[in-house]
Amino acid sequence: MLKVGKHLIMAVFCFCLMLVQVEARDLKASLPINPPLVESKDKGILVDLVKAMAEEYKGGRITWEVWPPARAMDNVEKGKADFEMPQLVPPNISPDKLPFMFSTEKIFRVVFVLYTNKNNKDINPANVSKYKIDIMQGMEGLFDFKATSSPDIGSSLKKVDIGRIDGFIFAMPEGDAVLKKADLKNIKRLEYAKYDAKIVLNKSVQGKEVDKILTDLIGKLKTNGKYQRIMAPILNQKFDPWQP
Repeated sequence: MLKVGKHLIMAVFCFCLMLVQVEARDLKASLPINPPLVESKDKGILVDLVKAMAEEYKGGRITWEVWPPARAMDNVEKGKADFEMPQLVPPNISPDKLPFMFSTEKIFRVVFVLYTNKNNKDINPANVSKYKIDIMQGMEGLFDFKATSSPDIGSSLKKVDIGRIDGFIFAMPEGDAVLKKADLKNIKRLEYAKYDAKIVLNKSVQGKEVDKILTDLIGKLKTNGKYQRIMAPILNQKFDPWQP
């Protein structure tokens, strides 16, 4: 009887160990270079968020690598990474038509700015479709008019400054940072729109499982206040009316 009991205890122990091993899941983040959100593997607002998530996560390890934006997204779509962020939610495209899925949780909301030449008095957010506009590569789905995809923020702002194009539309924190550093004075700023930023996941059953994990982690970080402290510079964005 005692011998059977020992075998039973051992079997239960092994079964529980197997459950822990199944539930344990290491996650890999693929982050796009996008200062000040992601400046390097060790620096950036969203890098700090991933670090906090890794500290909070008890079901395994969270690691991350930094890539050019297109590669960061490709890693998730091809299953080489579990999640990527941030990605803006396109207002005009059905989620069913996207090659990836968005997280349930919104991580922040971003203000987009229309940068125009000071000499152009007529252009505004309502009539940009009539003008020659640059947007960043990978953001074509956010706009319902024809625009030129640009690989570089600084180049587009310089083209606006000298009048080669009529405008450039981009996220306020990143666009303003480059504008101030370049010290361009022939540009005016107008609020264009606000977009939700979410986490991108692989479009699969595994992606749904990762979504649940990340939702839980972000919820815990919000409860203990770490999320608010890390995300404070971008969390409650409002258009800043300053001009160069």
